[in-house]
Amino acid sequence: MAIKIIMGIFIIVLLFTSYYMWHNRNDHFLIYNTDNNLKFTIILTWTSIALLFESILGVLLLFLTNKYMNLITLLLSTLTILIFSLLINQKND
Repeated sequence: MAIKIIMGIFIIVLLFTSYYMWHNRNDHFLIYNTDNNLKFTIILTWTSIALLFESILGVLLLFLTNKYMNLITLLLSTLTILIFSLLINQKND
């Protein structure tokens, strides 16, 4: 039962992150600005959409009886954020 509560909180955090990325895709996100990276808006948009789909998948997996299925949500969201950070921090040489 505790795992479902923790995963529920994690999914809510994913939804808030997706919402924040979506609404700041044309301005700035934390320390990043659209002036620094020309592909910033595209990267934020696709990351936000991916996190939204992962949150929906996480809600569906949350109600399954196998608690280890929640690892899929953790793995996908971690990989999405990793790819986001790698794309944002690329140098345009």
